[in-house]
Amino acid sequence: MNVVSVKINGVVYNLKGEENEEYLLKVSQYADKKMKDITSKNQLLSASSAAVLSAVNIADELFKALEECSELKKRNRMYENEVEELKSQLSYMEQSNSELMQKLENSIDSGLLSRTEAELEKIKGELALMEETAQKYVEKNNQLKAENKEVRFNLQTTKYKVLDLQNKLMESQINVAKEKKAKNIPEK
Repeated sequence: MNVVSVKINGVVYNLKGEENEEYLLKVSQYADKKMKDITSKNQLLSASSAAVLSAVNIADELFKALEECSELKKRNRMYENEVEELKSQLSYMEQSNSELMQKLENSIDSGLLSRTEAELEKIKGELALMEETAQKYVEKNNQLKAENKEVRFNLQTTKYKVLDLQNKLMESQINVAKEKKAKNIPEK
């Protein structure tokens, strides 16, 4: 058992504990700091009141730390479950990989691979042709989009011109009606 003399709030205490001296000093310095913080905020407090308030603050810190520890343990269990699931998936993938490697080796041994390579080259050629055709369609699509945009613009412009002409026609008809009325010409 270790014994260490410490000073808390100006009073010397002999602490005994199973922990090493460094730890006991660290704990007593923390308690002393808490006491000084409390008394610096209210210098009229008695030592016993400051000690009680310090104990309450330390207990608050303890409960919050315990709650956080509990939350961390829950998260840890969740992560452990995820790790187990990932290990299981990894094991399955390794087994599948091993089976596929065995099939590949069997294909190589039986001469199937050369036929597969020829088929692969044929597929690559077809794929290149499809990509070329798709590129042409994309270019044609972009061209049609540009033309469509221009046609829509022209259509909109034409609509505005038609509206303008309709307004001018209406104004002309109104002016004709006014002139007829001014000249007392009967309307048809």
